[in-house]
Amino acid sequence: TWSRKLSKPIPLKDGRILTTLADARAIVLALPERHQRNEHWLYAGELLFEAATRQGPMKITVAQLERALNAEGLI
Repeated sequence: TWSRKLSKPIPLKDGRILTTLADARAIVLALPERHQRNEHWLYAGELLFEAATRQGPMKITVAQLERALNAEGLI
Protein backbone atom coordinates (compact mmCIF):
# COMPACT_ATOMS: atom_id res chain seq x y z
CA THR A 1 0.00 0.00 0.00
CA TRP A 2 1.02 3.60 -0.47
CA SER A 3 1.02 4.05 3.32
CA ARG A 4 4.05 1.74 3.55
CA LYS A 5 6.95 3.41 5.39
CA LEU A 6 10.20 4.16 3.58
CA SER A 7 13.25 2.30 4.90
CA LYS A 8 14.46 5.68 6.18
CA PRO A 9 13.01 9.20 6.22
CA ILE A 10 14.23 11.52 3.46
CA PRO A 11 14.51 15.18 4.51
CA LEU A 12 14.06 17.69 1.69
CA LYS A 13 15.79 21.07 1.49
CA ASP A 14 12.46 22.85 2.01
CA GLY A 15 11.96 21.21 5.41
CA ARG A 16 9.50 18.50 4.37
CA ILE A 17 10.34 14.92 5.30
CA LEU A 18 9.29 11.98 3.15
CA THR A 19 8.33 9.03 5.35
CA THR A 20 5.92 6.96 3.24
CA LEU A 21 5.50 5.84 -0.34
CA ALA A 22 2.53 8.23 -0.54
CA ASP A 23 4.81 11.15 0.38
CA ALA A 24 7.22 10.13 -2.38
CA ARG A 25 4.39 9.70 -4.91
CA ALA A 26 3.10 13.19 -4.12
CA ILE A 27 6.54 14.67 -4.85
CA VAL A 28 6.75 12.87 -8.20
CA LEU A 29 3.24 13.93 -9.22
CA ALA A 30 3.99 17.57 -8.28
CA LEU A 31 6.94 17.71 -10.70
CA PRO A 32 6.46 19.23 -14.14
CA GLU A 33 5.66 16.51 -16.68
CA ARG A 34 8.96 17.03 -18.53
CA HIS A 35 10.82 16.25 -15.30
CA GLN A 36 8.69 13.15 -14.67
CA ARG A 37 9.85 11.82 -18.04
CA ASN A 38 13.53 11.91 -17.02
CA GLU A 39 15.06 8.47 -16.75
CA HIS A 40 15.81 8.78 -13.04
CA TRP A 41 12.16 9.59 -12.30
CA LEU A 42 10.77 6.92 -14.59
CA TYR A 43 12.83 4.29 -12.78
CA ALA A 44 11.95 5.73 -9.37
CA GLY A 45 8.26 5.63 -10.33
CA GLU A 46 8.49 1.98 -11.35
CA LEU A 47 10.15 1.10 -8.06
CA LEU A 48 7.63 3.11 -6.04
CA PHE A 49 4.76 1.32 -7.74
CA GLU A 50 6.38 -2.09 -7.12
CA ALA A 51 7.00 -1.22 -3.48
CA ALA A 52 3.38 -0.12 -3.01
CA THR A 53 1.63 -2.90 -4.89
CA ARG A 54 3.91 -5.92 -4.70
CA GLN A 55 6.03 -5.28 -1.62
CA GLY A 56 9.06 -4.52 -3.82
CA PRO A 57 12.47 -3.91 -2.23
CA MET A 58 12.29 -0.72 -0.17
CA LYS A 59 16.03 -0.06 0.16
CA ILE A 60 16.51 -0.07 -3.62
CA THR A 61 13.43 2.13 -4.01
CA VAL A 62 14.70 4.68 -1.47
CA ALA A 63 18.18 4.72 -3.02
CA GLN A 64 16.74 5.52 -6.47
CA LEU A 65 14.37 8.06 -4.99
CA GLU A 66 17.32 9.80 -3.35
CA ARG A 67 19.22 9.83 -6.67
CA ALA A 68 16.23 11.38 -8.43
CA LEU A 69 15.64 13.94 -5.68
CA ASN A 70 19.31 14.86 -5.72
CA ALA A 71 19.23 15.31 -9.52
CA GLU A 72 16.35 17.77 -9.03
CA GLY A 73 18.21 19.63 -6.28
CA LEU A 74 15.54 18.74 -3.72
CA ILE A 75 17.95 17.12 -1.25
